[in-house]
Amino acid sequence: MISRSFGIFFVAVVLTISAGDGKAQDSVEDSLESAMQHLRSGDAGSAARIATEILERPGPPDHTALWIRGNALERLEKYSMAARDFERLAQAEPREPGILIALGGARFKAGDIGGSIDAFDAAARIDESLAPQLWQRGISHYYARRLDDCIGQFEVHRTVNPQDVENSVWHFLCVAARDGFQAARQALIPVDRDGRVPMAEVFALFAGDGTEAQVMRAAESGSSSAVFYAHLYLGLFHEASGNSEKSGEHIEKATAVKMPANYMWQVARVHLELRSRQASPGL
Repeated sequence: MISRSFGIFFVAVVLTISAGDGKAQDSVEDSLESAMQHLRSGDAGSAARIATEILERPGPPDHTALWIRGNALERLEKYSMAARDFERLAQAEPREPGILIALGGARFKAGDIGGSIDAFDAAARIDESLAPQLWQRGISHYYARRLDDCIGQFEVHRTVNPQDVENSVWHFLCVAARDGFQAARQALIPVDRDGRVPMAEVFALFAGDGTEAQVMRAAESGSSSAVFYAHLYLGLFHEASGNSEKSGEHIEKATAVKMPANYMWQVARVHLELRSRQASPGL
């Protein structure tokens, strides 16, 4: 999906540091700055370690350290642990929607689909202007099979992001799950100016005017990211049309293009886990 930067994801810079005064205060601030530098440089392990050291000190938990550690744990693929840090932070800062959006994302990555919706809903209640932006909530609605809510989210997202093929496709998926494949094709939201490779070909496929081969040919002339998106949306297309075997094959190929910092790659990974669980409910 095309992301808009809310600015609220950088809430750590405005949260109050909850340490004491004097040398102790300076020590915490130095440690926080070090942890943030490690996080920015991609060294999530060191960022998590330093933040943990701060959080283990006597007194109330430092909010910025929780934010840093939660983000670091996500990068370390410890999604349930990250969600717990964001939960603690949301309890301490209940009016900050950015924390709730981070919590929703971490819960989704941990496979807690209902919990992710709860967090996204809470963010939208605090700031109603965010509601149209929350395409992540629409994806969670799809996997929760809250299809009316799913359709509504992608219809309202269209008002702020009208030229996003992915928004049109996810709306298609929700309509197909509720009303059938042909009904979804008839209700396909038109898009004509998404220049990302291979989105034009993906849209043509869902519209009934293109082929799987055209999607892959376009993607293979682009980047590895383009190949990822081709396999993701071919997999979702086959799921909508009822071919679970081909769907699984493409989603597996999508996850093989390692992009863990990309939310849509996480969607592909969670999709595989959820479908595997549904296929083997006793496991």
